[in-house]
Amino acid sequence: MKHFPDELEFISLFSSEPVKRYNDLPFEYEESTFRFENATETFIVKMRPIDGEFLLEVKNKNDGALIAHYDFKTVGNLEIIKDDKESSKVLLFLDDDRTRFITTVELSFKPKFCSIFKEQFDG
Repeated sequence: MKHFPDELEFISLFSSEPVKRYNDLPFEYEESTFRFENATETFIVKMRPIDGEFLLEVKNKNDGALIAHYDFKTVGNLEIIKDDKESSKVLLFLDDDRTRFITTVELSFKPKFCSIFKEQFDG
């Protein structure tokens, strides 16, 4: 079973209200887009928890240059690791449709963007 935090937790994490595709569905079924920024980067996060979809686009705030683009379709779990004024970080578990290995992706949004990918044996 997929587990994502609820909508209010994401609003707190991103300090942003989501734009919803349909507006009449519960959050876990909705396609929600969050737009936010830190001191040097802008972010777009689009997700649909029920399907395990999570898209992230990061651009340089000064020149708009693309820093990162991730489009995951197999997110089984998403945990908020840190959410305070100075730092925000999530951990994605890409374990849907996998039998021997789990991939984890740690994404930091504040104070500066950072991503760490790890593949681990699930046995």
